[in-house]
Amino acid sequence: MNQVKKTQKRIRTWRVLVWIAGGAALGLLSGHIGMAIFVGAVFGVARLIGELSRPRPIVPNATKPLSASMAAHYQESGLDDSEVKVFRETMDTVSDQVQEFETIIARVPKLKSIAINTDIVDVLHAYFKAIVNNPMAMGAAGHFIYEQLPNLVRIAEKYEAISHHEVKTDDTYAVLTQAANTTADLANAIRDDYAHFVETDIDALEADINLAKKQIPESTQNINTRVDLSGQKLKEHAE
Repeated sequence: MNQVKKTQKRIRTWRVLVWIAGGAALGLLSGHIGMAIFVGAVFGVARLIGELSRPRPIVPNATKPLSASMAAHYQESGLDDSEVKVFRETMDTVSDQVQEFETIIARVPKLKSIAINTDIVDVLHAYFKAIVNNPMAMGAAGHFIYEQLPNLVRIAEKYEAISHHEVKTDDTYAVLTQAANTTADLANAIRDDYAHFVETDIDALEADINLAKKQIPESTQNINTRVDLSGQKLKEHAE
């Protein structure tokens, strides 16, 4: 979750001027310009003190500080500084949306049941991690980032709002049923997209395994040979 910070305090000058004018107008009722100036000044100082004493607004940080390890990871992945900035901002949005979805389903039993049946929460976390591990492939996850996940959160929000209606009609229940079915379908679609996204990694691992098997003599493929660093003989352990 993003941390928060306080923004720089701004004095609303127009409000100070309005108070000065109001005070001067009251002072003019006495018929003396000097009194009008004095009352206007008092009102202006009072408003200025109020402006200085009001709390500064709190807004979320755009991104968390970049750690040295992640900076090295992005550099090794081939991202330049501007690409890293865009990537991190995008993934911060993804993280916020995943947290929003988890918060909603925790309050709505029907959506929580769908999430459990489809393993969607685990899939969302795994998808997020896979994208971070391979940032150059973020474009391949564009459908998930810009369409599927936002739609999932939006439907969940509307489902929760409608489910709280005190009076429900047949149309209400029909819409809720349709929304629940759409949520389940969308969760399954995200899972399929995730499987496709990591398919390259799986293919690469299988290729490495096949290559390694070819490099291992057939007579030793079923034997695990370990080296005893204390100087004892090699120990062979049949698997």
